[in-house]
Amino acid sequence: MKRVISFGAVALLFLAAADATAQGKLSGFGAVGATTPTGDLKDIDGAKNGFAFMGGLEYKLSSALWLRFDGMMGFNGVGSNFNEDAYLWTFAARGEYWLPMGSDKLRPYVTGGVGMMLYKRNPGETGLEDTPQYMTKSGMLISAGAGLDYQISGTSLFVEGRYDVGADNRAFIPLMVGARFGAR
Repeated sequence: MKRVISFGAVALLFLAAADATAQGKLSGFGAVGATTPTGDLKDIDGAKNGFAFMGGLEYKLSSALWLRFDGMMGFNGVGSNFNEDAYLWTFAARGEYWLPMGSDKLRPYVTGGVGMMLYKRNPGETGLEDTPQYMTKSGMLISAGAGLDYQISGTSLFVEGRYDVGADNRAFIPLMVGARFGAR
């Protein structure tokens, strides 16, 4: 029974997505960029600058207000002699407000939202794999940022910067460059 309900829910999501795409309301995006750790991620965990990949979907509620769901995975080095590194995952629901200035091709926006942040420190060659210091930590995520979008034909390129902070004061600043496909 669970499989039938799950299959039905997935089919319903695909139908809603197909309808939204046909109406020009749904878009997807992908981005890459740099991450700079702040807060406890830098001070206590010793994380250094790194890089990240991000992807997600956006739904156009109105011309100025969009709803966005995204996921990001980041890789950061850790200051130690044992070849350690840190992994960051974020999963967020964000609102995007497209500012009413700029041209038809160049549009600024602000974004903010909540979600979940996971942090995993890889022990490298320390031999401490099963200790609490190296267990995956998770918590709530609060995020705010701004971006600039430039339309090229049926797609657009964007630059975005955010401040993402987790419930345990682990924070970082991702600066992303990417492309949107679909609604505009």
